[in-house]
Amino acid sequence: MLKESLLNSFRNEVKNSNAESFPMFVDSFTNLWDYEFGSLDNLPHDVDGLVADRAIEYGLME
Repeated sequence: MLKESLLNSFRNEVKNSNAESFPMFVDSFTNLWDYEFGSLDNLPHDVDGLVADRAIEYGLME
């Protein structure tokens, strides 16, 4: 249940975000998710794509 709640909150935040707030929402979500579940593995495809976009910005992925 916690996973679904976090995912739904994140999706709603991103939907209402702008260019300035989007990175903050992604960073906050990934920090909390990693803290609660130990890794970012097995995220739903849509959320994984949003997180990957942010990782590319940081130069962590190509």
